[in-house]
Amino acid sequence: MDVAKLDLMLRYILAVAGEEECGNRELGPLQLIKYVYIGDLAYAELHQGRTFTEAPWRFYHFGPWTEEVYRRIEPVAEQLGANRRPIVSSRFENDRVRYSFADEHLLERLDDQIPTEVARAIRHAIRRFGSDTSELLHYVYTTPPMLRAAPGEPLEFANEPDRAEEEESGAATAEHETTQGRDGATVGTAPKSKTRQKRELEALRERVRMRLQQAKQQKRPATPPPRYDEIFFEGVNWLNNLDRGEIKTSRGEAVFSSDIWKSRGRRDPGVP
Repeated sequence: MDVAKLDLMLRYILAVAGEEECGNRELGPLQLIKYVYIGDLAYAELHQGRTFTEAPWRFYHFGPWTEEVYRRIEPVAEQLGANRRPIVSSRFENDRVRYSFADEHLLERLDDQIPTEVARAIRHAIRRFGSDTSELLHYVYTTPPMLRAAPGEPLEFANEPDRAEEEESGAATAEHETTQGRDGATVGTAPKSKTRQKRELEALRERVRMRLQQAKQQKRPATPPPRYDEIFFEGVNWLNNLDRGEIKTSRGEAVFSSDIWKSRGRRDPGVP
């Protein structure tokens, strides 16, 4: 983990929050960790899955977590001179304090030091969620690294980890296309360029999205209206005259297979 980059991001998050309205200026450890995760996620999307802080993120309870980030929050807040307000009521064990900090000039300097994609993601997330822990947790829980992992597992930020390795391995495993000379004879094969492979993959994804969209737009046949005849009203009377005794309560425990964490239903909302 790069402690200097982590401290930079934590300072930036607190400074950005300091520009918000009073109700969203204070952030707790749980919120700070999630905003660091959002910054790392944005950076990883443009750097082949490598995060900005290189923190060891993992699936913990209902969101991404790393003890290393948590331990740096108090020292960074103290170095900044941030306001520290203890709170009594919190349903999260490691979330019993709120930090606030505002320094417009420092924020301008930090803007020049932090990557653009990280700054943009953090600013957007803080404007959207502020100090709303529930909405923030729901958002990070549904991000791709979380949906690909099971509880306790490390988070993988690369969308296609195998693809990056194959591209670096060279032409030995790359697909080839046939080339021809001026006389029409085959003169050899050449590996497809990365740009062309990317275009073909994007085209395939677009076709899949279009098919899924078309399937959702297909109208189901309309349900015929009920027949309000003698049989219908006799059935209604019979239901109304049923013995409405108390419903018996029971206790039990629902057990789900651990396979649900890696099921397509978590990653693809279109899968029933």
